[in-house]
Amino acid sequence: MTELFTLDEAAAIAEIEPDTVRTALEKRAVTPSRKIKAGKAVRYRFSEGDVLFLLVLAEFPFPLSKEDKDSLAQVLAHGSNTARHWVSDGPDVVFRSGDMKILIECKHYRETVERNVTAYRWGKERITSSPDVLGGEPVFRGTRIPLEHVVALFRKHVADEEIAEDFPALDERDLAYARLAARLGQPPGRPKKRLRIEREPGARR
Repeated sequence: MTELFTLDEAAAIAEIEPDTVRTALEKRAVTPSRKIKAGKAVRYRFSEGDVLFLLVLAEFPFPLSKEDKDSLAQVLAHGSNTARHWVSDGPDVVFRSGDMKILIECKHYRETVERNVTAYRWGKERITSSPDVLGGEPVFRGTRIPLEHVVALFRKHVADEEIAEDFPALDERDLAYARLAARLGQPPGRPKKRLRIEREPGARR
């Protein structure tokens, strides 16, 4: 069964603001894998591919037509090798139109999504709660360390090394999940590394 994420989870994994995802939904720039209706409310669920597409789209340096967005989603989110002007090229994608060819480097964004999805899955197994431990507050399994306490430190921008020193019972995977959880519902800002685009030498401008 395909793993799906809520809007806030998708934003945290992509390291973009939840409002960026909402805007993409409002503009119909993204079509999530599942739409759930509960009365008048609508809840969206995003696949890992949807999250990758959201991240690349959020960092794109120039506007795309609705058709180009939809076809880019076919390549990034749905695994097509080619769609309209887009062609998959290893971890990257290539935009071709007439004599113009532009390489869109996506390796960094794929790594970001993969890293955060791995942290998400780890946390789902690692975090537990029991009425007998801190009144049922979610803790790291086998410890009495509350998840929310570590999350709060990340939100205060305490250095990773300091957090690791204060909680030797937590390993890198635990801290990676806490860092991800700290972004849930929080405006984390854009990734530091920007989308890289290369025009093929000799291509007509």
